[in-house]
Amino acid sequence: MTDSFDRWREAKRVFRLPFSRCRSEREVDEELAFHLEERIEQFVELGMTRAEAESEAHRRFGNYDHHRAHTRAIHEATMQTRQRSEHLRGLVREISHAARVLRRSPTFALVACATLALGIGATTAIYMVLDAVVLRPLPYRQSGELVSVLHPATVPGSGEQKWGMSAAGYFHFRENNTTLSDLGGYRTSSTTVTGEGGAEVVRAGMITASIFTTLQARATIGRLILPDDDRPGVAPVVVLSHEFWRRRFGGNRDVEGTLLQTATGPLEIVGVAEPGLTLPKPGPFGSTANLAGFGVDLWVPMQLDPAARPQNNHQYSGIGRLKPGVTAAMAEADFQRMTEGFPTLFPSAYSERFLEHYRFRAGVIPLRDEVLGPSLAPTLWVLFGAVGLVLAIALANVTNLFLVRMEARRRESAIRTALGADRSRMLALFLSESMLLTGVAGVMGILVAWMGLRALLVIAPTNIPRLAGVTMTGEAVAFAAALSIVTGLVLGLMPMARTRVDVRALREGGRGLTSGGPRRARGALVIGQVALALVLLVASGLMLKSVVKLRQVEPGLDPAGVLTVSISVPFPRYATLDAGVAFHRQVHDRIAALPGVIEVGAGTALPLRDFGGCSVVFREGLPYGPDEQTPCVATQRATPGFFAALGITVAGDAPTWGDVDSRSGATVVTRALAERLWPGEDPIGKGINTNGPDSPLGFYRVTGVIPVLHAEGLDRPPTEAVFYPASERVGDVRSDALHGLVYAIRTTEVDPVSLVGTIRRIVTELDPDVPVVDPQLMQDAVERSMARASFVMTLLSIAGGMALLLSTVGIYGVISYLVAQRRSEIGVRMALGARVPQVARLVVGQSLALVAVGVAVGVVVALLGTRVLQSVLYDVSPTDPAVLIAVSVLLLVVAVLASVGPARRAARVEPVEVLRAE
Repeated sequence: MTDSFDRWREAKRVFRLPFSRCRSEREVDEELAFHLEERIEQFVELGMTRAEAESEAHRRFGNYDHHRAHTRAIHEATMQTRQRSEHLRGLVREISHAARVLRRSPTFALVACATLALGIGATTAIYMVLDAVVLRPLPYRQSGELVSVLHPATVPGSGEQKWGMSAAGYFHFRENNTTLSDLGGYRTSSTTVTGEGGAEVVRAGMITASIFTTLQARATIGRLILPDDDRPGVAPVVVLSHEFWRRRFGGNRDVEGTLLQTATGPLEIVGVAEPGLTLPKPGPFGSTANLAGFGVDLWVPMQLDPAARPQNNHQYSGIGRLKPGVTAAMAEADFQRMTEGFPTLFPSAYSERFLEHYRFRAGVIPLRDEVLGPSLAPTLWVLFGAVGLVLAIALANVTNLFLVRMEARRRESAIRTALGADRSRMLALFLSESMLLTGVAGVMGILVAWMGLRALLVIAPTNIPRLAGVTMTGEAVAFAAALSIVTGLVLGLMPMARTRVDVRALREGGRGLTSGGPRRARGALVIGQVALALVLLVASGLMLKSVVKLRQVEPGLDPAGVLTVSISVPFPRYATLDAGVAFHRQVHDRIAALPGVIEVGAGTALPLRDFGGCSVVFREGLPYGPDEQTPCVATQRATPGFFAALGITVAGDAPTWGDVDSRSGATVVTRALAERLWPGEDPIGKGINTNGPDSPLGFYRVTGVIPVLHAEGLDRPPTEAVFYPASERVGDVRSDALHGLVYAIRTTEVDPVSLVGTIRRIVTELDPDVPVVDPQLMQDAVERSMARASFVMTLLSIAGGMALLLSTVGIYGVISYLVAQRRSEIGVRMALGARVPQVARLVVGQSLALVAVGVAVGVVVALLGTRVLQSVLYDVSPTDPAVLIAVSVLLLVVAVLASVGPARRAARVEPVEVLRAE
């Protein structure tokens, strides 16, 4: 019996295989068989025959299959637990060994960690922006079904523009389309809330009731706007945004049914919307300074009249929800069919000539694409690709370090293999080192990403949609962890590519046994680094040249020392244009009297700030011919002093308060518009209006011409615009034009911002219900007009600088290592008569050869790849030869500089010492 047990135990000790089900079954059967055999031998010793002993043993043992299954389950669970424990101990052992190995090479570990942390951190930071802005769906229920409904039109002189829907078009589309389950319209504006809590300018969404059903919105308190609230003549109601409700009313749930006092009159509060509900983008009359959307404070029904006379006035943004199975292209075809019928349905507002002249058509595009715009997503993908290239260069650098380290550890690997380490143990060794290294680099990279993100949000332009949602999330941490793991796997698996162990590493210590494979690999990595660095440097050079050209554009105004503030007056109290002019004249006179103020003026919009819109203009005595394009241009109102305050040069006479009092109709136009309307003629004294040749208000007289004005952006052509006077030519007419004006105050020898409090006090003394909001410096508006190009340039420049630095380090490291490996060869050359300059040329030539190949490859890639920057470049070709040549020369110079140190060390080699060592 003892011999049987010893044989079974010895078999278990010798037969140590990894756990498997077959092995478990075999061991259980052996153990049960052992116990049965032991009991049988006991019965035989008591005098039973062998057959009787076996029968009695089986009887007493009981149900063999049951015990076998139960024992097997226990055995399997025990073996699995033991195996997990052994694996964990093995993992801890390998990590501890890897930590000790890396501690013995602190320079290698620090350089590799820092390099990878920069690459992982930069990539993660841009990923967070890309994820929040581009990848995440819009914050609406089933947002993928939402589309934007609009009218693209080509305006002569201004290119293609996106017009909204007209009121008649909205009702026609809503009733006759076959592709949308719902359609809503809106426009955005601002109004003043008065009463308890003081005057406050708030953002209003003027909506059709169907907007809420289209967006599938819900109410937190009360209800949302219903179709009955949206009928003309019904008592006005309002739904508060959740944020405004908490800010203005402190979260009081008893607001339902109370009245909200506004500049347009009292509104009954019927509910509070759910948190975070906004309009996806500003409407035609809303601020376009921030394309991220329009944060609505008040939701007010528009109460459009379906029986009103159709007008060619496209002031309503449209949002629709697609029916199941319908695409945006199918919906666009449906809406285009209805648009083509406008001349027949609404002959007083549309004609076939109008549709043909402006290429007026229907557009239905996914709402997400409309919010992001045509260039934002490609731009962010370009930036993500740029930092991805930086990560690739960093990985190439660390890979070079690992190749050098692998060569230095060939003897260690050979000893391990000779002592019985198989490929799995060697793989575990290399992977533990690389994963530990990249794990630490990943943690450092997350910290770099967090700091980099904060810097990004500081320099990023404010008109990037959804930028406020960019934060360090669990997804960003997972992304950084994934990068670290993939990088660790690449670095850990790379040494296993060399499957053969060189026995001479044991016999001779590995002296002079560097093979051509690693050399070629290191050379290929340097070539790749240089090529990627060239692409990034060319991209940053193109953006730098583009921004320089933008800064050379004369905007047509002088922003230095100019403060801007917005002043909105309540409509009921200033219902006529003359009443508004009288109030603003008092404000103008009192601000102009302040110390340090030299000029004051106001307008309905300022250049480079919400300057846009489009109205058809007519010229006196010169009707447009059938083949002549009718211009649709920006039209604004301006008070006297407006042009002087902004530093806008006016050839001729700018309007004065005397012109306002006499209703002379003195008007200023830009040279671009004058050349369009009266080519080759002097525009002074010409008649112009926006109301048509038969308007009772008649024509305004051009008294001044602005030579050049880039009011819609420095990257846009000179603006075609007309500035009408603050007052109408005749009568005391009702008008909304002067209810909200933006003041420009030019100062000298005083900080413009210091005047904000004084201006608020002046306006409050004149009317306590009129708020002064949005104080800004005009210089900031000019800078914002270049913000996106500057942002892209800055990030590409940082990426290019990092790539250049990493490539320089990579070139230096490879050349240094090659010099060390060729020390014997260099010694022999010098012993045979080679001079120091020849040795230096040999080293520098190696560096230049690698970089030259990298430059050639990079130029080809840059010629193909930089075309994606076309949308953000200004007056610069994506294949600009000057930039390509400059960057190529820069990299060749860097190669020479990076080779100086290794060349000097090679020149100091003592031939006698080298030959003695050999």
